[in-house]
Amino acid sequence: MFSLSREFSPCGKYCAYISQQGKFVVHDVETSAIHQVYTPNMHLNVPCTSFAWVQIGEEQKNAKKKSKKARSSLVENGSSVKLLVAFGTSKGGVAFYNLATASIEHACKGDGHTAPITAIYFNAKHNPDALYTAGADGKVIEWNISQCSQQRVHHIGVEKLTCVLAHSSTIVTGAKQLKLWNIENEAMERTLIGHTSNTPLLQLVALDADNIYVLSGSVNDRNLFLWSLNDEQNNSPVAAFALDDVPEYISPKMIDGKLHLIAVSRTGIAHYFVRDMGKLSVKKPYRASHTFEIAMDTVSTKKQAVDRIPVFIATIQHAAQQEHILLGYGSEWYVRFENVPIEENVKMNVIVREPIKAFEGKAKEGEQKSKTPTVDTSNVEYMNAANASRKTVKEVEIPMEVRLENLSTPKTSSKNMIHLLIQGLHSRDAALLKNVFAVDDSEVIQQTLGRLPSQYVSALLNELSYMMQLKTMHVKTAVCWLKHLINIHASQLMALGSSNLQSNFSTCLGIIEYRVEHLNSLSRLRGRLGLLIDQIDRSKNLDDRSNMNVLVYQEGDDSDVDSMLEKDDADLAGSSNEEMYEEDDNEDEVEAGYANGTDSGVEHRRNGYSGRDSDEESMEVSD
Repeated sequence: MFSLSREFSPCGKYCAYISQQGKFVVHDVETSAIHQVYTPNMHLNVPCTSFAWVQIGEEQKNAKKKSKKARSSLVENGSSVKLLVAFGTSKGGVAFYNLATASIEHACKGDGHTAPITAIYFNAKHNPDALYTAGADGKVIEWNISQCSQQRVHHIGVEKLTCVLAHSSTIVTGAKQLKLWNIENEAMERTLIGHTSNTPLLQLVALDADNIYVLSGSVNDRNLFLWSLNDEQNNSPVAAFALDDVPEYISPKMIDGKLHLIAVSRTGIAHYFVRDMGKLSVKKPYRASHTFEIAMDTVSTKKQAVDRIPVFIATIQHAAQQEHILLGYGSEWYVRFENVPIEENVKMNVIVREPIKAFEGKAKEGEQKSKTPTVDTSNVEYMNAANASRKTVKEVEIPMEVRLENLSTPKTSSKNMIHLLIQGLHSRDAALLKNVFAVDDSEVIQQTLGRLPSQYVSALLNELSYMMQLKTMHVKTAVCWLKHLINIHASQLMALGSSNLQSNFSTCLGIIEYRVEHLNSLSRLRGRLGLLIDQIDRSKNLDDRSNMNVLVYQEGDDSDVDSMLEKDDADLAGSSNEEMYEEDDNEDEVEAGYANGTDSGVEHRRNGYSGRDSDEESMEVSD
């Protein structure tokens, strides 16, 4: 995988780019071999973020034709032309690298940027002694090459700049949109409307002094736009060029009033456009006149599927002939350059070449190879006194499944989380995304989304929209991620526009509105179910209590039981006889009362007392 910072040298002899490890790699175009690999001091902490070729001096006027040896002598000896490379670092400084000595020649003095430098622009025709840099701090700084010092600082804004271009008294900067600034009065002249995401690609196209154009490419748009700098009333592009994927490298050239444009897409296909500048139209994007892609030869590999070798750079400025195109294809450390003819009748050019490993070995032929002595692992003897016994060294091979599981296992660190998230969004791996979204820690989510590049915001929105259509546990996680995404990338989302923003959030808004609409009914249902469950629990508790034993009786010995029973029988017999006698006496008294014609006994039973009783009581008291 290559970085976006890649460019041919002005003489066309070298092609350089910055690797993913922050190293500056220079390839020799003629031999397709690595010429130099420069690793800056403390490159892990202060890596090179961008570079530009700087050519100092004038070419020899007497030399009409420059041969290959002459061009190499100009670069190496520096008799008339001195070739340097201007580095922009993550600390905001600028340093000049000498290709002849393979070292940093000098560094520019000045405060520089307070954030990493994102783009460097140098144009020998416009101003051979000026170098322009754009940083993530929203500043554009003009540097003096001869004095190696900071000259002027232009405060563009607070947004992160991704590209810069200077012509005459105008500076063109790019972030979410392209803006034109006047160098003299430090004022913005106009805004070019068309892109909605970062624009890392920006090239100057000069037809003549009165017709100046710029060509731009965005990270989330597969169309290239051509803008006119002279037409102050037109803020829209004058032409559009369609690719199969996002552009990663563009190389324009004007030949006889026609624009010859080569664009390399992310899929590794080179697109070649030819358009007349006097007949441009923006109604419909232009399609490529020719496309070039490299296919791997399946005869040597004995595979049925045909693999593609990606093209990462292409140009016609340094081609061997006028009707040829110079292609660079391969991997990061093994690149092959080849001049391919342009056939008018063939629109799609598929070039079959040997696999990368095949021409890697051919490129290394003749070079001195390091040899490793063969060692019999069964006869290894350790000379240490503590480990003097013979031991066999066995290599521990980890299965591929375990390695993949270790790679896909999420960790709490936000640095690992962002790598897994980007890899999952880029490859649409459901397993990786499931492991990433399993984290519900608010701090980890916030740190992860803070490091998320802007081009992956749309893909993350699609995944969150899909998660919100699943069960409640997935919806809870999706809402947490969505809340932090909106807080951190609010400016990115606002730059999309109302229509694009509504289309991206339509699914999420529909699900949220549907759930909120039924929230009241669900709350009522939940309350009623809670009451019913409480009542059921209470009834169960009462049943359990009723079934409990209230009195516990413990039986004694049989002798005690018999004695108690005899005693109880005797008591019962005595009490029954006494009651029986008492009942007989009462019955005799009642009958005597009826016989005498009195009802004193009845009155006594009704009222509880009688006059006779009261008289008897009074007589007893007097006695």
